[in-house]
Amino acid sequence: MDRAGQRSVEIANEDMRRSQRASGTSLQEYFRVGELLKGDGRAAADALGLVYYKTSDTPVRLGRVTIEIDPLLAKAQRLRKSVITGARLHDQEAQKGSRRGAWYFLTLTYRDGSDSSPRDVSELLKRMRGFFNRTRDRRERWKGEVFRYVWVGELTQRLRPHYHLMVWVPKGMYFGKVDQRGWWPHGSSQIEKARNCVGYLAKYASKFTSVVAGAFPKGFRTSGVGGLNEESRRELRWWKAPKEAREALGGDADIRKTKGGWFDKATGVFWPSPWKVTFAFGRTIAWKVIPL
Repeated sequence: MDRAGQRSVEIANEDMRRSQRASGTSLQEYFRVGELLKGDGRAAADALGLVYYKTSDTPVRLGRVTIEIDPLLAKAQRLRKSVITGARLHDQEAQKGSRRGAWYFLTLTYRDGSDSSPRDVSELLKRMRGFFNRTRDRRERWKGEVFRYVWVGELTQRLRPHYHLMVWVPKGMYFGKVDQRGWWPHGSSQIEKARNCVGYLAKYASKFTSVVAGAFPKGFRTSGVGGLNEESRRELRWWKAPKEAREALGGDADIRKTKGGWFDKATGVFWPSPWKVTFAFGRTIAWKVIPL
């Protein structure tokens, strides 16, 4: 690499350190993978995206797999997986045993001139949960019920957020319109009985694209799942983990993210991720070395 190229790498790394965006590995390490050959052999390998490692016994041919990650697209994909899987697990739980009730779908919008805040949805859920718990505790028939919800954000054509919220309501309990109760003072709400919990949420989650992720107001959460039991939370985490980690740790694993990979909290087994991530010139690059 010539001096101009080295200086470009140095500037890029300085920018990454200042913004604290660097993660996993540096540009130097990324390029170092291609510096293990000399002469014509190295040029040929670089042209193919390959690296040639030589040991004292036999040579091992290795290749470098590189992909570019769109952070906004990745965010949208994570949201869709979380919302749809969370809705499915909630519906399975709610229908078990003798639980009787129904899913209700709320649409929350802001009136013109009303300011939106990152805490608006969490404040609404806090009030709804308090009402739910107080009402449940007064009736034996609702013993064991929990406040279940899944929500997802959306943007209007004027780029203002509004929200779609699904809640489980036990038979005989009544919420009413949350704006009329004063729980949503920012605008209006609509509530209707939902025939298909997963279908409703999948419809709106599919609208959350990388464009929406990039345009959503900074600091605002875009989705949430609450009220799942311990086993369902474990399953949700499992589905949100990378496919390679799921295959390595098994279907019963309680998968958690940690530095350098993932681990099963139940057994302590660690799976080191083969992927490294490099940020360069505004791009996110994931790469790993594989045997050929």
